[in-house]
Amino acid sequence: MPSLLTRAALLTSTALLGAGGLIAGAPSANAAPAQPNHFTCAYTDAEPTLSYGSTGTAVKQAQCQLNSVLDRLVTVDGSFGPGTKSATIAFQQCAGLAADGIIGPNTWAALDYWWWNDIDCHK
Repeated sequence: MPSLLTRAALLTSTALLGAGGLIAGAPSANAAPAQPNHFTCAYTDAEPTLSYGSTGTAVKQAQCQLNSVLDRLVTVDGSFGPGTKSATIAFQQCAGLAADGIIGPNTWAALDYWWWNDIDCHK
């Protein structure tokens, strides 16, 4: 049978954990904005230069974000093919970037900004 001291410690721990959950669950005024609800894209944080023929999780990330900002359905398959290139060019034109169909640093920066802020290219 647990001693009185052990029971008191358990009760105190439980109370603190419960209070901590309430405090931790409250959003901070300085907290980062919530991820957009339009499309949740969480394939990778890597942002290498991508072009026709590229493959991998970074391509999936770009495809998902392009779908979000263009309201278009690019197949999120990790393969940078004609549909992804067409969507990339459409986004670059909409964002006022050089429309070369390559997702480099400038396109990633614009795509991240538009996606994070849930900006639609057609609005």
